[in-house]
Amino acid sequence: MGKYSAKAVMWLSTLILVLACTASFAMAKEDEVAVYFNGELLTFADQQPVIQNGTTLVPFRAIFEALSYEVEWNGEERKAIGIRKGLKIELTIDSLTAKVNGQAAELSVPPQIINNHTMIPLRFVSENSGYDVIYSQESGTIVIRIGTGMPAGNTAGETGGQAEPYVVKGKVVNPQGEPIKGALITIDNQLLYNSNSQIKTDANGQYRIELTKMAATYKAYAEYSIMYEGVKHSVDLIPDDDSPFAGNEGAVRNFTVKLDSSTGTGGSAEVLFYMMDLIHPLNPVAEPPNRDDVTLTLEPEGKMLDGTSGKKIVSKGSRSNNGYGVHNVPIGKYKVSAVYAPPGAEPQHMLIRVVNPGQDDPFHPSVVAGFQRVTDKIYKMELELKLDVVKPPAEDPSEIDWDAVYDINGNRIDQNKEWNW
Repeated sequence: MGKYSAKAVMWLSTLILVLACTASFAMAKEDEVAVYFNGELLTFADQQPVIQNGTTLVPFRAIFEALSYEVEWNGEERKAIGIRKGLKIELTIDSLTAKVNGQAAELSVPPQIINNHTMIPLRFVSENSGYDVIYSQESGTIVIRIGTGMPAGNTAGETGGQAEPYVVKGKVVNPQGEPIKGALITIDNQLLYNSNSQIKTDANGQYRIELTKMAATYKAYAEYSIMYEGVKHSVDLIPDDDSPFAGNEGAVRNFTVKLDSSTGTGGSAEVLFYMMDLIHPLNPVAEPPNRDDVTLTLEPEGKMLDGTSGKKIVSKGSRSNNGYGVHNVPIGKYKVSAVYAPPGAEPQHMLIRVVNPGQDDPFHPSVVAGFQRVTDKIYKMELELKLDVVKPPAEDPSEIDWDAVYDINGNRIDQNKEWNW
């Protein structure tokens, strides 16, 4: 019985070892990456390519030499350097900033040491060397082709064409269609809790993420964080297609920066204003100025939050849950002026000042102001307005005619005048 048990144990151990090897082979096969340069398969003898957060890392010496670079290693600065005629690429271990001919460039995944090998981003080096990069899936292997004159619609980061299996890609632009660099893309695996892939858009506003090969459904989200006037702003981006997608089908998801706080995405603000003239400054009997008769003019000063030049806004106020004023104004700096024009009367320029708690600032014909943070995605500018008029002179109070009446333009109305009807 003991002998039989020993054989059984040996047989089971052998079976487990075979299954483990088979599983390991299957996993390795699934994660295999083949890289071709101008149609020729590149070999990486000691360390195979590794994919991290949608970025393929390869041994730096092998890829630099394949692309005809002279290779240097600065051990003190932990920097891998490739040099060829007219081009120098510098990549520092664990740094998200590279240099191309001395100019800083942002990486989505840093160079790093893996199994004692220096690994650098394949696509970054290839594209900055003037080559196109194509990704495809072939019999469970990720195939990457580097070269020139690549077929249109398959270039890495391309937002047009067909979706690729196990790949989500796209582009982020501002309202004028200009690319947004550094937007954070999040691909949410809806099968597994808290299982996301993230990447930032490149200088062309493009991104590409390779998904794990599992039966799962995903959704794409994006957020744009930027420092503006010393304050960090976060804006949720609007996708052109908000529907979930299957990993084995892949997807193209493009996003647009829309500075519209009415949707809760952030990026725009409220310009709230109050009337300081509680009675008419020329005639206490007349109705006080009505804020519904005020028109604000907002002229952009410099770049807006999204980097655009902005547009001039001319608008009356309206009521909202946040107060009375002009709503959903793209965040930026503005020169603000106001005009009071009740029905049937000549428009009058108003004086204006920014509300600063605890301060009694003077009024001006116009002010240049930005927005103050209320919550993470709610910002406001508060203004006080009053009519730009001068009261009739009254140096000697005893000479004031307290029964006098003035029209809206400051002219005295003669109440004793005889009218000829």
